[in-house]
Amino acid sequence: MDTTPFHLVLFALDIFTLGGLFLWLRSRHETKTAGSARFQYEKSLYTRKVFRSHSYLWDLTGIVLFGSFYFICFAFLSRLIFTDYVQKYVYNFNVGQCIVEGIAIHGTLFLAVTAALLCWKHRYLWAAIFGGGAIILAGICFNALYWEPYHVKIEYYRIETEKVKGPVRIVFVSDIQADHIGSHEINTLKKIQRLDADLIILGGDYIQAHSEHQKNQLPERFRQMLLDYPLTAPLGVYAVAGNISGADVRDAELFQETGIEYFQVSTIIPDLGEAEKIGPIDLVLLGLGHSWGGLGKHGLTESGNFIVMAGHCPNYAIDGWTNPKTGNSLSGYRKAEKTPDLMLAGHTHGGQVVIPFYGPLTGWGDERVDQVPPNMMSGFHKYPNGGHLLVTRGSGMERGWAPRIRLFCPPEISVIDIVLKE
Repeated sequence: MDTTPFHLVLFALDIFTLGGLFLWLRSRHETKTAGSARFQYEKSLYTRKVFRSHSYLWDLTGIVLFGSFYFICFAFLSRLIFTDYVQKYVYNFNVGQCIVEGIAIHGTLFLAVTAALLCWKHRYLWAAIFGGGAIILAGICFNALYWEPYHVKIEYYRIETEKVKGPVRIVFVSDIQADHIGSHEINTLKKIQRLDADLIILGGDYIQAHSEHQKNQLPERFRQMLLDYPLTAPLGVYAVAGNISGADVRDAELFQETGIEYFQVSTIIPDLGEAEKIGPIDLVLLGLGHSWGGLGKHGLTESGNFIVMAGHCPNYAIDGWTNPKTGNSLSGYRKAEKTPDLMLAGHTHGGQVVIPFYGPLTGWGDERVDQVPPNMMSGFHKYPNGGHLLVTRGSGMERGWAPRIRLFCPPEISVIDIVLKE
């Protein structure tokens, strides 16, 4: 969805606010005549001549007043475009994207122009502070909006076990969550193709259509992308259902004639790799209900093979933690006597926005994400009972009303090498 109308309104607000700040900061200038200094004052909209001030306090007051005015107007406009009337009769704004881009572009502009005005007033220390703030804000926002979300990182993990006869490479990718088919989605498939995988698993949430046009066109375009850039692996390519489009039967249409096997209900595929002598492994693909946490002892085979379990949400693999906000407790495999050797999940996106030394900023209102401990929203976790849990950050990001943003949480393709323990 286009954010241009929102920016046009904000640019008009920029001119009004920054023009007013310029008039506020106009001050005396000094001229020298016959060895003496004479101060002359420029006209001001705000004070009589005897009250025209050139003090730091006057300048700071102006910056605070006009900055507060701009913030209040920005907050009001953000709330206004979210109303049903505006969305239905005026313009279908992507509110989240408008807010984030507004902070990025217009916040940076306000800081930069304020720094220029302070430099013109010879307030060089303040100008350096505001100019530095503009540079930092612009850098963070450029990375979060335009760079990091579209540069997929390949993460490598390794498990040594006595249960395999030969090495098995698994490539796991989740949450592609495309709202259009572009270079990012195509490059993700190309990177997977180059990883020489024995087994490829797709972890759900493949498309996120918002408009009726997207709902009609996107499934076929996604399927065509898979036909143009096919995913193949000796042990097969498998996909599980996600929560965004996975509950819709049309999700299966995404993989028709692509060679990818799609599973909407929990399924066990035994002895993968037995013929090639690189396994064997038992693959357990979970339906959405089981991955939410209603698992019981489903999928624990007695073959003695290495067990790989994949579901969209990591809740099935976590227990022993109670959400302080909801009071809900999770039950899963973390403290079980017997556990799958490798559990794979996505859904959390790693939080998408990660604050250094703090962790993921939010679960974006999803109660099932909120039930996942912050330190387990992404990464590779080894359990005391010998199991391993990998929660991928996903290769896409939240769409729909949410901003297209990632910060210190790059998209991920996960590569897990299972090797014979020496």
